[in-house]
Amino acid sequence: MIPEARVPSRQRLLCFTGLGLGAAPMWLVRVLFVLAVNAVPVYGVYYRGWSASTVVGLYWAENLLIAVFTCARITLHRALTRKRGHWRAGQLGTKVNDKPSTQGLLGEYATMAFVFTAAHGLFVGAFIGMGGSNHSDDVHWQFSRDQFVYGVEWIAAMLALEFAFDAFTIRRRSFAWLKAYVGQRMGRVLVMHFVIILGLFAMMATDSPFAVLYVLIGIKTLWDLAAGGKAEAAQALPAEPPRWAESLADSVAKKGGGAGAMRAEWERARAAQIAAAREDEEVMPA
Repeated sequence: MIPEARVPSRQRLLCFTGLGLGAAPMWLVRVLFVLAVNAVPVYGVYYRGWSASTVVGLYWAENLLIAVFTCARITLHRALTRKRGHWRAGQLGTKVNDKPSTQGLLGEYATMAFVFTAAHGLFVGAFIGMGGSNHSDDVHWQFSRDQFVYGVEWIAAMLALEFAFDAFTIRRRSFAWLKAYVGQRMGRVLVMHFVIILGLFAMMATDSPFAVLYVLIGIKTLWDLAAGGKAEAAQALPAEPPRWAESLADSVAKKGGGAGAMRAEWERARAAQIAAAREDEEVMPA
């Protein structure tokens, strides 16, 4: 074992960032950031008496901040690496007039994220407004601007620290890693939209603000840990289709082909995905 004093400082730095010896894997650092961000509303509710309305508004603000910082990551990675994938059409599967979007990764993500966040804001505003007017004598339903600002400041600080950590290593990141990370962030926007709707049903069923709060805290934290705790690069399709898929193809095929046709299509899709991934990593001329 090499004594720490004899390990070059650069090598120790790579160790810490999870790009070298693996002493501090990046997924562990990511989990710590996830826990830190999710601890803010939990601390506010249990130790500072924040209302459910304030926390719902805070989660919407967090979604907005995550969208902003994700756009910043895409912009920085594009400027530092100039990977071709940033300018390829349809990276996130969006379409305009039934054709793949030509906005590039940044434009695709920004459009989807901010549109859904704006729609999400309508549900949040409805919840806060209904709760405040229907329970004017209950502080647990009242939105507090001071509580909201305090929470946003702490969440923004945690997200800014996480961004600084990624910015320090992002030049060495592949486009595949970035695309997978962006996909996870996009999935989070959709999940939070669903959770808000689920929380509203819980509120109507129980007439309790904390029915919404506990749903939000539980589902949001689990999603963040599962999807955001370890950003993985997108993997190509496996070399062989799963056996259950081949069996299903044989059972439902009414004309020739069956599993053989499905295997051929699988191989074509896999080859196309591998070729696209290789092109994504090409460096564009300055």
